Amino acid sequence: MDIPWLSLLVLVSLGGAFATFFAGRYARWAALVVSLGSLVIVLAVMALFQPSLDLQNTSNSCAAGGFQLCEVHTWFTYSSSTSAPGFSVDYAVGIDGISLVLILLSAVITVAAVVYHWSEERDPHGFFGLLLLTNAGCIGVFVSLDVLLFFVFWEIVLIPMFFLIGHWGGPRRHYAALKFFVYTHVASVTMFVALLAMVFLGHWDSFDFVNTFQRQQVDNMQNIPSAVQALLFGSLLFGFGVKLPMVPFHTWLPDAHVEAPTGGSVLLAGILLKLGGYGLIRLASPMLPAGRSLMLPVMLFLAFLSIVWGAYLSLAQRDLKRLVAYSSINHMGIVLLAIALWTQLGVMAAVLLMFAHGLVSALLFMVSGSVHHTFGTRDIPSVGGMTARTPVLSTMLMIGSLASLGLPALVSFPAEFSAFLATWNTLGYWVLLPLMALVVTAGFYIWMMQRMSFGPTRGIPANAHDLPFPEVMGMSLLVGLIVLYGILPLLIEQVIPIAAIFGVPCGAGGMWGACPSLP
Repeated sequence: MDIPWLSLLVLVSLGGAFATFFAGRYARWAALVVSLGSLVIVLAVMALFQPSLDLQNTSNSCAAGGFQLCEVHTWFTYSSSTSAPGFSVDYAVGIDGISLVLILLSAVITVAAVVYHWSEERDPHGFFGLLLLTNAGCIGVFVSLDVLLFFVFWEIVLIPMFFLIGHWGGPRRHYAALKFFVYTHVASVTMFVALLAMVFLGHWDSFDFVNTFQRQQVDNMQNIPSAVQALLFGSLLFGFGVKLPMVPFHTWLPDAHVEAPTGGSVLLAGILLKLGGYGLIRLASPMLPAGRSLMLPVMLFLAFLSIVWGAYLSLAQRDLKRLVAYSSINHMGIVLLAIALWTQLGVMAAVLLMFAHGLVSALLFMVSGSVHHTFGTRDIPSVGGMTARTPVLSTMLMIGSLASLGLPALVSFPAEFSAFLATWNTLGYWVLLPLMALVVTAGFYIWMMQRMSFGPTRGIPANAHDLPFPEVMGMSLLVGLIVLYGILPLLIEQVIPIAAIFGVPCGAGGMWGACPSLP
């Protein structure tokens, strides 16, 4: 009997989250067991994933669409008494190389966040339960192959993050939580309406994504008028772009990060922002090719604007957490640029960038939280000489900063290099714009490290101590992966191209090398 691995992953993540709410004083142990259990299942899924599997010669429609470990069960059906065709909504899950990378990212970051917050004393059952519920929603989004199921998990993510910010956050937590919810919920509704319109205008016979990867369904989507496709694509770009976030719909992010507890910021930057990029790759770009072409100038403009604006605003920040938040806008702008290119190298760079940014931003937000716990402030000019008094914390700060600015041998370097190479191949000298923004990024990180880690000691209490063991372990897990995938990026790069984003898979397992170009 085959084990339904993806359903087991969703069940453990969701069930474990709800069990943690009732675990009382054992909540941290329950959270650790559940998060580690989810990670073990993800590692098993990675072991079962077959890059060389020939998915074209199969009778399974889900597998023929380019996905593996597929599970499809009818949820409910609708049959019209008129001449209009009926349709079905299914519980459909599966993975390709892109979703595999992102569920690995989700599982790793959740374990790191649970370990980091091991000493949490304020309502630990609620805190850890909400962390796990956020992770469960993200994993559900990444494995869903049905529009309605995708939207259900997408909305699940909003609820725990709202309460994490609103209950465990800083002085302006209620304002930040409400702003986060309003922005993201309005974007979600817009996205869902566009998805429903796409389903009905494309004459799908079910809500499954995989149907769009069969030739007849691809032809149906192409029969939608170009102007309508552009309207639908623009709606999806707004819906997914707010979550990314892209300028000018980014203002919720700095407030949410500054007021959120450290674990909330870790999951928000490490996982939630990736939902927007994933949606653009999985749904918007491959299913609305004419709309994508018409909206390409808009995407490129918003991508360049996000890159430059995020870097520029980071220069003006004194609060360490706000600096990292604005740098996230800069990095996710590069992700949007790579997706807009819609080339083989561009899509791979976008996924690799999301993976790299997830690890690095999670580490930097952990460092920001530890700086605040240790020194009572996150004001960059107020703290100096950390290396002499707190060498481990200073080392973590430097590793995260150097990784974020793209130092070779750390995970962001191959990701950013791939993105800039893809930009050069498609747009030529326009690549100079993000490259100049990268110089600015290096500038504000070096300034921050010089002020906080070196020079005379200032702003450090006499009783200041270095990182406690749980915080060291949580950060060390991320540092290990940042170095591992920086030195051996092929471990991730060889998985990403086994992706179902073409309409019809090309070659064995849908590998990009067998495809002349993306549609």
